[in-house]
Amino acid sequence: MRTVDLRGRRSPYPIIEIAKIMKKAKPGETVTFLINDKDSVDDIYGWVKRTGNLLRQIVRKGDYWNVLITKRT
Repeated sequence: MRTVDLRGRRSPYPIIEIAKIMKKAKPGETVTFLINDKDSVDDIYGWVKRTGNLLRQIVRKGDYWNVLITKRT
């Protein structure tokens, strides 16, 4: 499983990067994203709904969120 560190980046950069990375991911592949921008975390819910990708989890880990997204099959 791949991990992408987007901490320190502010909206809309993280969601743009997530979209690029998930577009290149293989169907069924899960990618972990580390994000510390609350606005970007909030944007993820709408993004997965629009794209059909699966949001596995969003877990707060101190000052950032651990976000797992699986590419739709």
